[in-house]
Amino acid sequence: MSLIPPNLARSKRSLRGPGRSPKAQLAGLCFLLIGVASLFAWLRSDATPRNEALPIRGSNAPIESANAPPAAVIDQARLRAVQDATQAERIVCEPLPFQHLLQEAGRLVAGDFRRLEATVADDAVYQQIDDHPADWRGKAIVAKARFNFVTAEQLQTLSFWRGVATDDLGRAWSFSVLEEPEGIAAGDVIKIEGFFFKRLALFDPTPTDPRQPSEVIDPTLHLVGERVVKSFLRMPPVKDLSSALLATVRDDSIAERLTLPEEPLWHVLSFVQNCDANALAAAAAFDPEQNIERDLESKRLDTPLVQYLTSQALAKDPDQHRGAAVRLLGSVSEQQKPWFHDEENPLELPRVWHSLLVHQGPSFTYLLSVEKPPEWVSGQATVLVEGVFFKLYTYEAVNRETVTCPVVVVKRFVPFHLDVSKLHSSLAWIVCAIGAPVIIALLVLALRDRKENALLRERQLARRRTQRQAGG
Repeated sequence: MSLIPPNLARSKRSLRGPGRSPKAQLAGLCFLLIGVASLFAWLRSDATPRNEALPIRGSNAPIESANAPPAAVIDQARLRAVQDATQAERIVCEPLPFQHLLQEAGRLVAGDFRRLEATVADDAVYQQIDDHPADWRGKAIVAKARFNFVTAEQLQTLSFWRGVATDDLGRAWSFSVLEEPEGIAAGDVIKIEGFFFKRLALFDPTPTDPRQPSEVIDPTLHLVGERVVKSFLRMPPVKDLSSALLATVRDDSIAERLTLPEEPLWHVLSFVQNCDANALAAAAAFDPEQNIERDLESKRLDTPLVQYLTSQALAKDPDQHRGAAVRLLGSVSEQQKPWFHDEENPLELPRVWHSLLVHQGPSFTYLLSVEKPPEWVSGQATVLVEGVFFKLYTYEAVNRETVTCPVVVVKRFVPFHLDVSKLHSSLAWIVCAIGAPVIIALLVLALRDRKENALLRERQLARRRTQRQAGG
């Protein structure tokens, strides 16, 4: 049985009004204010631009082992006996210095000539060696020329192959290598990596004049190395894409999508390597349905809109976009690997890198770039990729699924984020508009609750006095 008189309980409920109690209303408003403030803080932190270069995550960082120094060491003292001033001296191949160079060449492994900072021979270098051979004796040289012939030779118990190659100006390079050249025909371009020995005169086993079977090729610049490999003459820089060459690229059938034709691909790679990044971005094709505000810090463009293509648009109509400058949006996978390593190519690139750009859906774009993508790319949630679309490509994924996606040759990666300055301003006004009434309501409820409590106490005291008087 309640000890509070019915009339007092009714008066208390009338003061509180209909619905919840003041404490419940106060708690609800507090939770509402906390929720609005938390939402504002979360939206602001989530939309804050993150353009700084992200560090490599410690435990996940790849281990990079330093290259060991080349084992070959040339003793210049052994080469002092070499003479090549006259034709009689050039016909002689001094055995001890020559054997020393052959033995040291056998100590080389892949990549050693690059670590030796070998001189790449051109017209000027050829002339310098020809004029001052003693200054270049034992130096690491890389030369390219067209293969003429090769013969098997023997020095005591050491077998080697000696041959001649001629550059486009008719100047002769000769070489002695430990491995037999295979699969190389007369006229093929070869790369010779070796130590310079001397200006050597050789007897031509295939003379042009049958009446002179002992025709002498004099002089030749002689290199001693481990092997010669089939190569390419360096492609001149591509300034404009050839529509005729790109028209030979096909990707209509599965068989056509399984390969990347070399000549058009190197053509596009050279163009992307030599073009201006800003000009390429300005000419980029885009999907008019995709318009996103962006801020690229110091790289802010004149237009406030990012206009980009989608992977689906490229796959839907590859012929329309082939060779076009494109801009794609997505996240780059962490698996950035060399597409090839130390292979001969007309651009003389040591490697070309490949990775995947992942879009929503998910869908993918196969990326090729002449430079390794920056480290921050893998840690960036969204990246803007600018480059040139090449063709559709089908490959087998790690999970054994067949994936068909566009191939884009990348010019540059650009950090991307939305320009949220206007959103921050609008959100601040919204929070103020909601927070001010909430705070006022909290104050009103607090004051009203105090008045109600005071009035209730006065009525309780009056009731007790009446009961005491009646009892007395």
